[in-house]
Amino acid sequence: MGRLRIWARMAGFATTILFMTSGCAAGNEGGSVPGLEKFHAALAGIEHGTRARPVSILHLGDSHISLDHLTGEMRRLWNRRYGNAGRGLQPGVPYQYYSVQDYRISMSGAWEVKSSLPADAHGAFGIQGFVASAARADAEMVLDADEPFDGVEVEVAGAPDTGYLSLTIDNAAPLRLSTYRETPGLVTLYVPAAGAHHLRLSPVGNGGPVRVLGWGVRRDGGVRYDSYGVVAARLGIVSHWRDDIADAQIERRRPDLVILGYGTNEGFDDELDLSAYRKRLAALIERLETIAPQASIALLGAFDGARDSGAGETCGDGWVTPPKLGRLREIQREVAAEKGAWFWDGEAAMGGRCTIHRWATQDPPRAWPDHVHLRPAGAREMGEKLWHALMAGTR
Repeated sequence: MGRLRIWARMAGFATTILFMTSGCAAGNEGGSVPGLEKFHAALAGIEHGTRARPVSILHLGDSHISLDHLTGEMRRLWNRRYGNAGRGLQPGVPYQYYSVQDYRISMSGAWEVKSSLPADAHGAFGIQGFVASAARADAEMVLDADEPFDGVEVEVAGAPDTGYLSLTIDNAAPLRLSTYRETPGLVTLYVPAAGAHHLRLSPVGNGGPVRVLGWGVRRDGGVRYDSYGVVAARLGIVSHWRDDIADAQIERRRPDLVILGYGTNEGFDDELDLSAYRKRLAALIERLETIAPQASIALLGAFDGARDSGAGETCGDGWVTPPKLGRLREIQREVAAEKGAWFWDGEAAMGGRCTIHRWATQDPPRAWPDHVHLRPAGAREMGEKLWHALMAGTR
């Protein structure tokens, strides 16, 4: 989403105020939660049989969603209630320990994976935050799905010099797919694949390179939940993505809900310019309102965190809460109210300040010793709490 330029895209959304109690938004009795009306209307369409296409959710964030424990629990609950329309398009295996629920993805051969995280990152990045490039036929990605799927989607950065992909579905003959584009930009490929379980993707090898942004499977009906987390990411990572590619990806997904899960890494930065952060956050929400006017926007207030040195209020045993973390969370709440977005207080949902210290030291622990990251059990617990907060007011 490029430079966070507002351009002329200023969507005037009503500033719906949402009320928070113990980390959960309170809704109108018998009605939808303020800020989530569009999302809830989309879910109602699925339940009432008046909506043909899946409900689409897009979740962007940092390491809290990168390993799929929190998001996996939310996905499980939505899929159980509404049906499974897919988990979005994954960028191969972008880093060690990467895994996704209900799928086994592997990558081998001469792939070069670039991340959009570094301050000097440049390339054809989209919302996944990574690009996997290769030119030789011995480079391959393999995907196996627990449940059968109805189609295959691939997103690539196309250009005049990009080559062909070979896609094999189960035991069928390979398909040759062009990634050529006269002007550089997003190329989206879709192939029907009723009842398939296994995929293999590789460059054809006798043409130019291919630059894969993401690939995955699609199913008919239910909820599709795209979640993309980059370890150590801040809100500013979106300025490293190509405007045209990221905009096109969001537009074609037509999300009914966009969740923004950044803030922890900023909150640990004692030099953070909070005024500049507020402007950047407001600009991003305004941009999303224009790219996806049909979507509700949810802003997740940073989880509780602590560190073992530096300034901050004590949490015991030498651990302190970074001084900018609480104020950043309040800015997130304020901007959400100003823009009519929904806000969820991650710290309050955990149990308040210094909960992270208790979670890291209890037996069994729910957080890792770094006092930032949640263990799988803690992440699943927070995923369930967030899911119930997002679903409050639905029938």
